[in-house]
Amino acid sequence: MDQLLAGESAYIEYKRQVPSNSIKYMKTVVAFANGKGGKIVFGIEDQTGKILGIDRERVFQTMDAITNAISDSCHPTIIPDVSLRTVEDKTIIVVEIGAGRQKPYYIKSLGIREGVFYRAAGTTRPVGNYIPGNAFKWRFD
Repeated sequence: MDQLLAGESAYIEYKRQVPSNSIKYMKTVVAFANGKGGKIVFGIEDQTGKILGIDRERVFQTMDAITNAISDSCHPTIIPDVSLRTVEDKTIIVVEIGAGRQKPYYIKSLGIREGVFYRAAGTTRPVGNYIPGNAFKWRFD
């Protein structure tokens, strides 16, 4: 748990809440799958690390929405491990993404050319103009 709360890194991303536009965190999901995996923690302020929590009355609906968004938005399919944790008497959602075996992963709506992302330190970056089958192979890990 200490590592989860130690701040953002190449393997940890904080989100204050679940954005209404899932593409805002889908880039990070894809980047983690293209790399060595990682966790997105909803309910923590990314700038300060302050624990805000998620509305307890909607937490299970929120978990389902996250799982469905990942399943519907990414290709190849990414299956997250979504769990709840209690920190400072507040509920947070932890979404763990494993390192993928079918790289590159991409966001369907952006397509394979523009939808491939990777993680660099605590940031998510676009690979940019990925060309499938190109002799130059992108290395994600």
